[in-house]
Amino acid sequence: MTAENRTLVFHITIPVRWADMDVNAHVNNVRFFEYFESARLAWFEQVRPRAKRDGQGLVVAQAACNYKRTIPYPETVRVNLYASAPGRTSFTTYYDLVSEANHRIKYADGQAVMVWVNRSTGKSLPLPDYARAALVTRVS
Repeated sequence: MTAENRTLVFHITIPVRWADMDVNAHVNNVRFFEYFESARLAWFEQVRPRAKRDGQGLVVAQAACNYKRTIPYPETVRVNLYASAPGRTSFTTYYDLVSEANHRIKYADGQAVMVWVNRSTGKSLPLPDYARAALVTRVS
């Protein structure tokens, strides 16, 4: 998906912890998904009013990461979170994982397909209006 087809909806900075490192002295590959998840959860905490916690919510249907380079320690990373236009029950999130000190240093990019579901049945539901609105609200 090209940049024109997605909207930057959120970004977050995350300091790399020593515990994120692996035996190869760089950030373990699993942590990249955790950084993506941290951005997604922080964004959605701002989007979803507490009063709307009603047994419905988002689940990850598919996730991918393209590793570009290793992340050293110490480092602080920035996760840019983009979103596609919503479908009836789902949308796709996209991530750029870059150095906070130098945004030209790109560590990874990825995506996740998110589906709105009834948590007790697992069946998909139409996205609520407040979620749809958040998917087109660009941040600076």
